[in-house]
Amino acid sequence: MTRRRRQFPLVLAAATVLLVTGCGSEDPRPPADTVSTPISSSEAPASELPAAPSPGGGDGGATSSPGADPSTAGVDDEHEWSYADGTLAAWSEVQVARPEQVEVVDDPVRPGYEHAAAFTAGPGDHTFGVTTTIRGEVRSTVAEAGAPTEGDVQWYSWSSYFPEDFEWDGEDEFLIYTQWHQEANSGSPNVDLWVTDGDDPEIRMSVRGGLLGEEVSQYTAVYDLGPLVVGEWLDHVVRIEWSSDPEEGDTRVWIDGEQKVHAVAANLYQGQSVYFKQGIYAANNTDREHTVYFTDARRGPSEKSVALEDAAD
Repeated sequence: MTRRRRQFPLVLAAATVLLVTGCGSEDPRPPADTVSTPISSSEAPASELPAAPSPGGGDGGATSSPGADPSTAGVDDEHEWSYADGTLAAWSEVQVARPEQVEVVDDPVRPGYEHAAAFTAGPGDHTFGVTTTIRGEVRSTVAEAGAPTEGDVQWYSWSSYFPEDFEWDGEDEFLIYTQWHQEANSGSPNVDLWVTDGDDPEIRMSVRGGLLGEEVSQYTAVYDLGPLVVGEWLDHVVRIEWSSDPEEGDTRVWIDGEQKVHAVAANLYQGQSVYFKQGIYAANNTDREHTVYFTDARRGPSEKSVALEDAAD
């Protein structure tokens, strides 16, 4: 397999995977390691923020399936978004401009799974009447995401595959492949994982929280998770302790068992919960089509509950 890595040392701490906790779990919090330093951060004075938008079910109804119910009724400790039946039925919405943008495939597939989902987006793949972005995504309801509130701890896992010829040409603009999005239609996501452009792409994570204005977050921080490895399945494990307080929010990401970031920063907007999204959401300034693949995604209260399938051949 081909690995493409930028040749400079990371300043982020690496650690072995720790035992994990979830919403309502009695498991102890993992011991703190070295906290990562953001590559950029900002704080907007609360007095300068416009009135925060009301929760409104995220970024609108689906373009190819019925609108999701934002109700938090029936929240469970665990949830799985699986492609095992060969369909996208586990997701509440499929958000695309063309039906063929999101498909269940059997190649490439991570060992241990029979199917994966292929997400594609390119020039002209606009949704919801917005022409400044392109999209090929799936999303959950707030309830399926566990309806997290202040102080809740959740864990997620999945695997992503970026083809060997993957190259984002967005000229310093974003290509997001996973996000936890606030209930309101406006503003940027609470937490998102994205890739940079060019020959040596990197993975970045943006974290936002506190008060939310129409387009401005009170607290914003961006972290470098290191080089993007292409041509291989990348196992992701994410621990999020939700808080609108910048000293209490805690977001950690492991890729292939290596801790890439430990961000202590606000990751929840006051008065709002979140829902979960995967696929491609990107700036419109691209002249080619892009594809990223995903395995099933899981949310649970422990490391065991979100364990990926054995990848041994």
